[in-house]
Amino acid sequence: MNEHKLTFFIYTMGCQMNVYESEMLNMYLLNYGLLKVQNIRNANIVIVNTCSVRKHAEQKAFSYLGRLIKYKNNKIIVIGCMAEHLQLQLKKRFKNIDLIIGRNDTNNMKRTVLTIMKFLYQYKPNYIKNVYIKSSIIRYLAIAKGCNNYCSYCIVPFVRGKEVSFHYQDIFNKCTFMVQSGAREIILLGQNVNSYSNHGVTFTQLLRKIATIEKLMRIRFMTNHPKDLNDDLIHAMSVIPKICPHIHLPIQSGSDKILYKMNRKYNYEQYINLINKLRIAIPSINITTDVIVGFPNETEEDFNKTLNAIRKIKFGKVYVFKYSQRPYTSASKIHDNISYLEKQRRHKIILEESNKISLALASQMIGSTQEVLIDKLNHNSIEATTYHGYKTFITINSTHNNIHIGQIINVKIINIKGTSLFGNTILNE
Repeated sequence: MNEHKLTFFIYTMGCQMNVYESEMLNMYLLNYGLLKVQNIRNANIVIVNTCSVRKHAEQKAFSYLGRLIKYKNNKIIVIGCMAEHLQLQLKKRFKNIDLIIGRNDTNNMKRTVLTIMKFLYQYKPNYIKNVYIKSSIIRYLAIAKGCNNYCSYCIVPFVRGKEVSFHYQDIFNKCTFMVQSGAREIILLGQNVNSYSNHGVTFTQLLRKIATIEKLMRIRFMTNHPKDLNDDLIHAMSVIPKICPHIHLPIQSGSDKILYKMNRKYNYEQYINLINKLRIAIPSINITTDVIVGFPNETEEDFNKTLNAIRKIKFGKVYVFKYSQRPYTSASKIHDNISYLEKQRRHKIILEESNKISLALASQMIGSTQEVLIDKLNHNSIEATTYHGYKTFITINSTHNNIHIGQIINVKIINIKGTSLFGNTILNE
């Protein structure tokens, strides 16, 4: 194989952590001289980054891998969570897969790339070409791997391992490099960012350090665990301008009985207290959440407690998931006694209610002025599509030629379509 002519295509499933890992894989492969393509038909190598957090994600991966059978000239490589715990099943079911790299290897992306390069060329590359890759405006960065929480429904600790916080100086250096390369917003990732701890540096201290980076405009982070969210972080969010007034704080259920069975280590009252603290400290905060419906033995009363929590708290966005049994987890030993049809019914009710609330909250922004970070421009019309307003995704109408990607502008909101807001740019004289 001619190294310089090889092309690759990465298909990513699942969480933001997988997105980040695919970005890292992309960078390393480019530096080794491979060429990234946007169309799978032009790829010599197809890399599928899989997810196992929910059964639906695995089914989606199986379907995608099945469709790859027609690409007979491609080298098919599977990485990610499924590659770790379903390796034998993948090998048996898909003869077209050329290489499977489990999570234990992909925890170190450099090692993953060396494994791929050795497979392709039958030798171990010992150099990187240091190709300059311009950063996108918004970048993900993992600050930890693994999880120690062992929520009873969650497979993550079993496929990603125990929690390890990366060195704070390495994180700071990577953030600095991303900003120097063009990033203006960095989203810090971890299964539980609140429990970050490295050489005595807490998550809040890490945020304060990163906020000193010149030209970095915004910091976000996910996912937060209610049991570890503390007053120090809430205060930092209220006083550090670069930290966006947004937090993703999964509630999962409004029933204390179900929360206990989920091993979430907080109750509904404690969760509500956190919400109140956040809204007192940061009145403009947008709180998003995750909810699981149909957990084993969830009664109608338990479900209604969750529905009432959604109505009371008024989240900016609710991500609703139907419970699916995951191997290795303690909940997998409990009979899954909620029918799929009932899970669908509860899912639909929560989704419809939360969407109404999201629309009402977004509508309240009409007439207000919002700061918007532009990460994309639509050159085919008079519209400039922008990303990450302080509350939601915002689309602005503009004919100004001097608006550019990476710029923060003020937008006067005038209209709403769906949950997308539209407005007029307010330029400084």
